[in-house]
Amino acid sequence: MKILKTLDAGRWCDFLKDVPESTIFQTPEMKKVYDLTKNYESILLVLEQNGEIHDLLLASLIKESGKLKESFSSRAIVIGGPLSKSNDIRPIVKAYDEMAAPKALYTQIRNLWDVSTSHQIFEEIGYSYEEHLNYIHDLTRPLEKIWAEFSEGRKKGIKKAESKGIKIKEGEEEDIDIFYDLVQETYKGAKVPIADKTLFKSAWRVMRPKNMIRFLMATIGDETLAGRMILTYHGILHDWYAGSTSTGRTLNANELIVWSAMQWGSKNGLRLFDFGGAGKPGEKYGPGEFKRRFGGEKTNYGRFEKVYHPVKHLVGKAGYKVIRRFG
Repeated sequence: MKILKTLDAGRWCDFLKDVPESTIFQTPEMKKVYDLTKNYESILLVLEQNGEIHDLLLASLIKESGKLKESFSSRAIVIGGPLSKSNDIRPIVKAYDEMAAPKALYTQIRNLWDVSTSHQIFEEIGYSYEEHLNYIHDLTRPLEKIWAEFSEGRKKGIKKAESKGIKIKEGEEEDIDIFYDLVQETYKGAKVPIADKTLFKSAWRVMRPKNMIRFLMATIGDETLAGRMILTYHGILHDWYAGSTSTGRTLNANELIVWSAMQWGSKNGLRLFDFGGAGKPGEKYGPGEFKRRFGGEKTNYGRFEKVYHPVKHLVGKAGYKVIRRFG
């Protein structure tokens, strides 16, 4: 058994084809996006046995700018991983923890499918489990059935946006600056940190040539009201980042973008629309409520987390709460 830290893109993609659970977040393209993003760093580990790839894990190490902030904010995020063709993920996760611990306060694994059979394994190697909701839409159904699941308020909002003359257009690279301003405005209101602009520019440049990203903008006249970046891979639309102005929220521009994306996915043979997370059960969470009103299948695949530096992690969490409360 060998643990590799690099992998040829061809072998990587061949491995992903053999693993049904593979997602865009474990692709060579996503690694490149991470490596091109300010304050991001990728961590790749591959388990090879007898010349065959058995397991793969891709994480993003994220830090805030500034030495003090970095010291109390560095975290590693694994979305949709680890991927495995074997029955035992312990070796690759343990090897990963050894790499991540000196760099990150903690690792969070965000599950994109049912991993209930792996709970005991993760607990044995020091991870705790936390419930986390999501909503997923089956796009293979007739659009009429998808529409029928929307709440009455959601239907009225979409019709309102259409009646006000809001148009949905494909964004281009030159629109990313405007989109980033929208995302910043939205995240500032929620008092949560936002990734550097280079994340979105890198995603566009790396994934657009391969049709792995959709960038939608809602406009009325010359005014941009809202925008959404959606990743696409293996028949799945992954809702990624969104932002809007206060006027856009009033006119339901984001609702219209989501409906437009679902329509496009259905007409172009995609299987699923994945909303990308909807908060914890029982939590008051605006984005989660926004997504709930579209209906779809409610899932609770949850997240695994392992803290490497408990004291620093507690200090960082306390500081984050203060920032959110007082801005």
